Amino acid sequence: METGTSVRTAMRTELAIAAFLVTFGVVVVVLARGIAPGVRTDPLGPAAFPTALGAGIGLCGFLLGIATLVFRGRPGRAGPLSDADPDEATEGGPFSPTRLVGAMVTTAAYLAAFEPLGYLLATPPYVAAIMLIHGGAGRRALLMAPILTTVALYATFRFGLLIPVPGGILEGILR
Repeated sequence: METGTSVRTAMRTELAIAAFLVTFGVVVVVLARGIAPGVRTDPLGPAAFPTALGAGIGLCGFLLGIATLVFRGRPGRAGPLSDADPDEATEGGPFSPTRLVGAMVTTAAYLAAFEPLGYLLATPPYVAAIMLIHGGAGRRALLMAPILTTVALYATFRFGLLIPVPGGILEGILR
């Protein structure tokens, strides 16, 4: 178990990262608002993606800060690629080389499968794998979150933003 000083240091580090992410996200949104409008046939314009990206980064920083304050000092469960013993509770540290490499390999596999399989078939296993790598998710969350995330993002891109996503082997069914 970590000492109180190391827990406080980890909290300060995570809060500093959260503050940086929020600030960076706000800066991206402000800069994106300065992008000139595009053509009339593009209802979103060229500023839409950087604005959404900046808002997402800022939101992630905000959520990291809230989670750090709410769950301070509470141990979490170790994931299968964690550097800690999986049977013991671990402090949710900000970095694990094993998890980083696992997430990178998983993301590379997802990108390779994205076009041939299509969004709807490639995304749920990717979300589940990332949840497993980072640990702390129960069985119900591992079953439901990948499906709900996939459906929500699919609906957002396909119907809300009118951005086509790869259909892959389901292309004939999705038309």
